[in-house]
Amino acid sequence: MLQKHKLYYFKEDLFMTDNIGNYAHHAAIWDWGGYDRTEEHEYWCRYAAQYGKNVLIPFCAIGETGAYMARKGFTVTAFDITPEMIMEGKKRFGDVPGLQFFVGDVRAFCFDIPPADFCFATDFGHIHTIDEVKKALLCIHRHLREGGVLVIETALPPKESYYAPPKAFYPKEQVYPDKKVWKTGDTFDDEKTGRCYISQTVYIEYGNGKAEQFDHSFYLQCYPRDTWLSTLAECGFEILHEYRNREKEPWHENDGLWIVEAAKKKI
Repeated sequence: MLQKHKLYYFKEDLFMTDNIGNYAHHAAIWDWGGYDRTEEHEYWCRYAAQYGKNVLIPFCAIGETGAYMARKGFTVTAFDITPEMIMEGKKRFGDVPGLQFFVGDVRAFCFDIPPADFCFATDFGHIHTIDEVKKALLCIHRHLREGGVLVIETALPPKESYYAPPKAFYPKEQVYPDKKVWKTGDTFDDEKTGRCYISQTVYIEYGNGKAEQFDHSFYLQCYPRDTWLSTLAECGFEILHEYRNREKEPWHENDGLWIVEAAKKKI
């Protein structure tokens, strides 16, 4: 029998809200995993370079990719709904030329910036209704130039429900000289709702012997490909390409990851 009840029902009240998790507490330890993200940053640099130098990055967290791109000569506007993330981003990267940070909700933002050539988003799962997705797409559309491109990287709804039991996650190497960070968590992919429920506990152990922990529980909403296609068209986008991975292999039916490249339609 599928072991779903522990996670789903224990967190049910939380998951029925618009909660996105405890990201405020994550800001100062956002890069806790110790992984080199140069390949990921280069991927977005190469992608953006096809369309221009002005880049818009919603869901930016502390803005690591934005800072990397700005150092490569792009003009980057990065924003996030969590003020603590933007504060940490400014603390680390505020002196990088060509990079500006804003606190903003992707569903209702309006920045006084030149029209962007390129925008990418990998966290649309935090937007929990398709009507809210439409609001976000329309905001992005208004900030793109005609012919400017939006790339969305997202999971599609699972074909069957699946529960991953509790597991500990440790960094590749400890990042901080004064503390150790790790996580435990379990997940449940729900076929009926298209949601991925994630329940984590983050642990921080300081060099002076003190320790703290906090919960990080939320769900990501997945939408069917057909819903995405119709919504993008409704919001003024033309589909250019669909991929199954970052190697840009063509998307196939039943692929779980979907990367769509869409251009703002010319009027």
